Amino acid sequence: MTGILIYDTVMCILAFILGTVIGSFLNVVIYRTPAHMSIVNGPSHCFSCGERIKPYDLVPIFSWIFLGGKCRKCKAPISARYTFVEALTGVMFLAAFIRFSISWQLLIAIILFSVLIVLSFIDIDHLEIPYWCTITIALLGIPMLFIEPDFPWVEHLAGAAVIAVPFAVLALFGGMGGGDVQLMAAAGFLMGWEIIPSAIIGVVLGAIYGVISKAVNSKRDKEINEQIKAEFSEWIKDRMTADVSDIVVGEYEKGVCKINADIIEEKAWNNPEAFKDDCKELEASLTEIAKDIPENKEFVFRVTAKNGVVEKSKFQQRIAFGPALAVGIAIGVIFGERIISWYLGLM
Repeated sequence: MTGILIYDTVMCILAFILGTVIGSFLNVVIYRTPAHMSIVNGPSHCFSCGERIKPYDLVPIFSWIFLGGKCRKCKAPISARYTFVEALTGVMFLAAFIRFSISWQLLIAIILFSVLIVLSFIDIDHLEIPYWCTITIALLGIPMLFIEPDFPWVEHLAGAAVIAVPFAVLALFGGMGGGDVQLMAAAGFLMGWEIIPSAIIGVVLGAIYGVISKAVNSKRDKEINEQIKAEFSEWIKDRMTADVSDIVVGEYEKGVCKINADIIEEKAWNNPEAFKDDCKELEASLTEIAKDIPENKEFVFRVTAKNGVVEKSKFQQRIAFGPALAVGIAIGVIFGERIISWYLGLM
């Protein structure tokens, strides 16, 4: 009994250590892939002074602690997020080992968790889930057909279809992006029916985050919305025809306003051919209005107008749902069977 306990303890420690090492590499993937940089060539370096980071300063978690979160040469601060990603990956590898022990399922789980961590932080930074992440998750479903022969391929396809349809509907109404739909469809193919609790958890977490974010920024968003409405009210005078309404859609990306001039209702405007050129002046004014919004966040707005009068407008921040969905998927992988069994036991 003692020997088994020692073995399990050592293996748990090794699983965590392996996870932190992989997490260090995931930091490279998170930073470099959106910038189309090689994740293999080019050594790690300080972003402030450019100094190449020595191997003894690349020890996961501990190097950041020993250096006090600063570059050894220039003393510029190093984000704690790198250490968080390393620790998070270590914890997820440990959880996967505890759940699956040494097995093929363990290998599938640690690959999945690694991809989920990467896509979560890329989505936070860029509001985008890379295609290769969702493709990788879907491909992980293929070996599962052989690893778990009692889990027929029909259930894998059913998991993808059952979850993709409602998420596609949410995307159509602007509730989330296409990358979120692809992520859940890929996870559904991998997990089958166990994706259902994952989806519920992910949506609930995403909704909670959205509500909190909206509540925290409600005053700022309301002020900017009123200014956008005022600018539009002045700009559209004598530009719209009578009795025809239109919705103008725009976004703020890196602090710069861009109006989508390709989807206007031409009948609503006196000179639709000149609409795009006329918008440039308005875009400059709207950019100035929201000059204090964070450049690393994206915002969207919709303005409904008729007869040269703005009827309503809406300004809001885009929310990254990828991390919430990733948490739901991870929970489903570790606890999905238990959650489903518990639920069925209530019936």
